[in-house]
Amino acid sequence: MAGAVFASKPLSICRVQQKQQRRGVSGARSSLDPPDLTRLAQTARISLTPAEVEEFSPKIQQVVDWFGQLQNVDLQSIEPAIRADTEESNWRDDLPETFENREAIVAAVPNYEDSYIKVPKVLNKE
Repeated sequence: MAGAVFASKPLSICRVQQKQQRRGVSGARSSLDPPDLTRLAQTARISLTPAEVEEFSPKIQQVVDWFGQLQNVDLQSIEPAIRADTEESNWRDDLPETFENREAIVAAVPNYEDSYIKVPKVLNKE
């Protein structure tokens, strides 16, 4: 990653670069294109004034730049992490079971007719 200075901890950026990034000075520009904020707001069904678009554009660009920096990190020498769900499944088999005490269910239902449980209508046809 061009311009990045790392401390002794893995993926820790030194304080000087962190301060530069907070001020908007980034050593590495993103290869990602910034999103069209007006179109993004329409997609999210929110309305933004021109002043808000102007205010948020640099902030969105900063986020895009951070993702660009993450894409530029060389992970070739890093071994993949071991996942907990590697080969075996901890899930039980999904087998159907017949409930033996049908009368208990029928007794607890407030409205039962002709072997059907009647429930209030929840969807209206529009």
